[in-house]
Amino acid sequence: MTLGDIDVAGEIIDLNFQLLRTQILLEEVLKHNAETMKLPSPEAMQEINEFALQAIQKKYPNMNIAKKEEEEAQAE
Repeated sequence: MTLGDIDVAGEIIDLNFQLLRTQILLEEVLKHNAETMKLPSPEAMQEINEFALQAIQKKYPNMNIAKKEEEEAQAE
């Protein structure tokens, strides 16, 4: 199934694979380094989220992707 120029089914499968692989890798890293790991601050997590959103917006420029809060504010 395609939506515009996006193979939706292929993207979903690819993203699920990447997400699962990343989760497993992160769990292994945390398991083996739990005593010495320092998790990102809330501010750093916000920056990570913003970077990820910008990367998705750049990858799919015609999809009008935004944070839910921004979408709700634009609808009003």
